Amino acid sequence: MKTRMTIPILWLAMSLAMLSGCATRPVSKSLRAQAMPLTLAQVTGNPDAYTGTVVIWGGQIINTVNTTNGGDIYVLKLSLDRQERPDRHPGSSGRFIAHRGGFIDPEIFKSGRLVTVAGAIAGTVTEPLQKTTYVYPIVGIEEIHLWERRLPSYYYPPTPWGWYGTPGAYWNWHGPGWGWYG
Repeated sequence: MKTRMTIPILWLAMSLAMLSGCATRPVSKSLRAQAMPLTLAQVTGNPDAYTGTVVIWGGQIINTVNTTNGGDIYVLKLSLDRQERPDRHPGSSGRFIAHRGGFIDPEIFKSGRLVTVAGAIAGTVTEPLQKTTYVYPIVGIEEIHLWERRLPSYYYPPTPWGWYGTPGAYWNWHGPGWGWYG
């Protein structure tokens, strides 16, 4: 009787373990364990106190610049969701620079893409921004994840048989018709 109950419980435990493996985060566990939940305001207010502190920040890439000192990714900081993906909805809390000692390809790290960066605070830099100056916290890149673009949730692709006749008319399991079917 005990073996009959043990097998389904083992299958359930294995299934849950496999499903939890699907929801991985882009930052390693060791770096995540070191990270502190700091805000841009805390770092810009007292950069010397937080130099060397590991953070996990993300956002939308504004620009990628390479100099003789390495590559910089200018990022519009956004809050991160549970998978450490930047979330565009709550809005931005400012900007920061992700710095790497080597070349960063601006064709890969294009403006508008979402990125998650993990690394230590390396101070701040003041640079002109439009008709003012802005204090950018600098994060030394230890790990970086460039997110793939998501299709909007309202997009429904056409059936495998393709389009028939005029745009918008095709066959699907509902039969012939105009427009998209959910």
